[in-house]
Amino acid sequence: MKHIFRNSVVTATFALLLAIGGFGVSSAHAASGGLTVSPTSLDKTIAPGGTLNSEMLVINQSELDYNYKIYVTPYSVDGEEYKPYFNAIPGATDVTKWFSFAKTQNTLKVGNQDSVPFTVKVPQGTGAGSYYATIFAETEDKGNNGVITRKRVGMVVYIRVSGDAKESGKVASWDVPWMQESPLTATLKIANEGSVHFQSKVNVTVSDLFGGVKFNYERDPQIIPQKLRSIPIVWENGSSFGLFKVEGEVSYLNKTEKLPMKIVFIANMPMRIATIGLPLLIIAGLIFLGRKRVAEKK
Repeated sequence: MKHIFRNSVVTATFALLLAIGGFGVSSAHAASGGLTVSPTSLDKTIAPGGTLNSEMLVINQSELDYNYKIYVTPYSVDGEEYKPYFNAIPGATDVTKWFSFAKTQNTLKVGNQDSVPFTVKVPQGTGAGSYYATIFAETEDKGNNGVITRKRVGMVVYIRVSGDAKESGKVASWDVPWMQESPLTATLKIANEGSVHFQSKVNVTVSDLFGGVKFNYERDPQIIPQKLRSIPIVWENGSSFGLFKVEGEVSYLNKTEKLPMKIVFIANMPMRIATIGLPLLIIAGLIFLGRKRVAEKK
């Protein structure tokens, strides 16, 4: 995949903390070196020929003033991991032409915030379905050594053009290996078989065999049309030994689906040998001795 942008010296691109980039956003902002934006995503339905007026806040939480510029890029995802991609796709609708801004650059003082109004005009005759773009706020810093560093943060805009669109999805797989080393990991895959995106709600709980909850995972990932999304669920800094139940549910397209309960044994290799290998050796030894005694009696 090509880099999003280049300059003659150094370009530093910071990852977005976006609702689609991750599994929903726990904080209210996406941050880059003290510059943040809010919200990190916007999901709106617009009719063909319709207009949306909205705004994005750019916030300076650093100790320096920033000069920044505003621009818009296409947005798509790559692979089941939903790696964000900001370049135009050949043959795809150029959604960036739908956007216009009241201002495209400004200086933001320490501790201040700017409102960046923008307008989205959907052309008449646009087909029903989902379209995506990212609005970026980008700074340019020149260090003492003359190296130029670019930092940017962005807001993903999900546009659903109304009309006769197909909504369809399913839980494609739920994989929880029964024997693992810490951290406990499960993988959920959700497929979108329709022509518009939808938001899902994932809730997974890890508990001991007595029902005591040890870990709870909640996210609201967006699922892009004709894409399969892999959602890794990791119990970071969790137990390194024991038997646990993993269960949960997924809500999407006005329905809720229970995930089958799984039993997981967490142990490293020495503990596996101690808890599984040693008892097996004892049982094998008892069987051997029993057969030997039977043979001696004969």
